[in-house]
Amino acid sequence: MLTVADLRYNCRPPLSEVCDVQNPRSQFESVLLSLERQRKSRIYAIVHTDETDHLCQPDFWGAVRRREQFSKIGTLEILVHSPGGHAHVAYRLAKYFRSHCKRLNILIPMVAKSAATLFCLNADTIYMGEFAELGPLDAQLRDEIEKGMEFFSPLDEFKSMEFMKEYATGILDYFSLALTDRGMSVKQALHEAIGGTVGIMNPLYSHFDPSRVGSYRRALSEGEEYAKRLLNSVKSPIAEELAEHLVWDYPAHDFVIDYQEAKGLGLPVQPLPLGQEKTLINALTGLTKYGIHYIGFARPQPTLRRTKPAAKKSGKKKLPTPVTIAAGGHAKGA
Repeated sequence: MLTVADLRYNCRPPLSEVCDVQNPRSQFESVLLSLERQRKSRIYAIVHTDETDHLCQPDFWGAVRRREQFSKIGTLEILVHSPGGHAHVAYRLAKYFRSHCKRLNILIPMVAKSAATLFCLNADTIYMGEFAELGPLDAQLRDEIEKGMEFFSPLDEFKSMEFMKEYATGILDYFSLALTDRGMSVKQALHEAIGGTVGIMNPLYSHFDPSRVGSYRRALSEGEEYAKRLLNSVKSPIAEELAEHLVWDYPAHDFVIDYQEAKGLGLPVQPLPLGQEKTLINALTGLTKYGIHYIGFARPQPTLRRTKPAAKKSGKKKLPTPVTIAAGGHAKGA
């Protein structure tokens, strides 16, 4: 059985468990064309299946190069399967697609995390499959000097500071209560407790670099501000609260925001029909097997003409046609 993890952007399913197709790209395009007929829409796919694929400038310019294909679209639906990418690219794509249609829907059979979640926020409707998941919007950074090549969330620094504040308050309360129980006045107990708390916390707070914390705050503000603007573009009544929640309130960047969670947040989600979900997952499995990413509209399959079978040649050798030379010197059949 295929699991949710099998179709995550960095996990490929065992070869023995995927669909056996000769041309997964053609199969995927056939599925998109069939869905367009069923859903009476145009479907633009953004599918990242390899761990190096993400929303970046080539995705944006790919849409711009296809600009003539976006004319006179009533309902435009974007099929998204992506781990995320750059927030500014997701924001530009979201605005671009919105400006080229009357209605914008998002189809998510499996994964649209991080910047791909940001990309979904100005949709009229987000259709999510049973195993579909969105994700928090906290930025992912890389600090090669301090942390090496691994990405990390700058939210970690703020969560640490939040814990330190709670820890300091707990120590102050403990010392104050202990000293008043031993006969000190409240004023004298607080004076002594503050000194003790500062002595404990000062070495811990010395590890925080204010300039680095400031740069982290700016990185987180980018996603938050983009989210507010996209939500406001569809007149969401909770744009500011929802944007802040998606950036600051989840414990991990990989946290799963499934259909029920998304609906509880107030996002315009609807269930993706089961038959369409199964068909899309099957087609995505074919792309994932070979690490094929797909950006754009499906191209109609060429129709093959039936040709009449060639007549059988007789065993007799055909004699050459007699030729005479007419006036003027041109060959002429007799």
